[in-house]
Amino acid sequence: MNTARPESDTAHQTAPPTDHPTAPPADHRTDHPAAPATTDRLPAAEDPPPSCRDLVGVLAQTDRRDAFAALALGATSLDQVAERTGLRPSAAAVALRKLVDGRIAAYDADARAYRLLDDTFRLAVRAEVRISGRGGGDGAGAYFRKGRLTSIPGRAEVRGRVLAVVADSFEAGVTYSEAKVNALCGEWLDDWVTLRRALVDEGLLRRDESGTRYVRV
Repeated sequence: MNTARPESDTAHQTAPPTDHPTAPPADHRTDHPAAPATTDRLPAAEDPPPSCRDLVGVLAQTDRRDAFAALALGATSLDQVAERTGLRPSAAAVALRKLVDGRIAAYDADARAYRLLDDTFRLAVRAEVRISGRGGGDGAGAYFRKGRLTSIPGRAEVRGRVLAVVADSFEAGVTYSEAKVNALCGEWLDDWVTLRRALVDEGLLRRDESGTRYVRV
C-alpha cells in the first residue's frame, strides 16, 4: 500500500533547462590506422535502451551502416571493418565509435573486439510498442501521441500502465529535486504538476518528508 502523503496543491511551475552533451570530435588522422573507437564499458543493465528514433539517427549515415553490416557479417576488429567496407581506418573508427555510443555495438577492451548488441533493437521495438499501444491491446497507447502523453486516464488499470511508461523516465535509487521531476514530467504532459501528483499517488515516485525530493520506487 502506498504510504506517501498526498501531494500538495502548490508546486514550482518552471522546468529547468536541460543540458545537451557535446559529441566528441572526429578523428581526422588519415596516415595511420586509428585507435579503437572506444574502450567504454558495456551498457549497464539498468541503462534505458535507445529508442527506435535514436537507432534510425545512428544508422542514418552510410559509413555507420557499412560498419554495422561488417560487424553483422563477422568482423570484430577495426582492421577487418575497414577492409570489408573499403573505409579508411580513421573513418571506420569514427563509424564504430558512433555505433558504440549509440549502443548498437560494444567494444571489449580485454578481447580487443567489437560485437553487436543483440538486444538493442528488440528492446527499442518493445518500448515503441508499449508507447504506441500496438500489440497487446492494453489501451495505454491511446493516451500517447508523438511521444507525449495526451491525458491521464481515469480507469485504474489503464492509468497504471500509462504511468508506468512515464515512470521509466526516472532511474531507480536516484534522488530528484522537485524542479527536475517537473522537467521530466513536462516532457510528457504540459500539466506536469498533475502528472507528478499522479506518479506519487500511484506509488511510482516517493516524496521525502521535506516534500522537495523524490525517488523512483
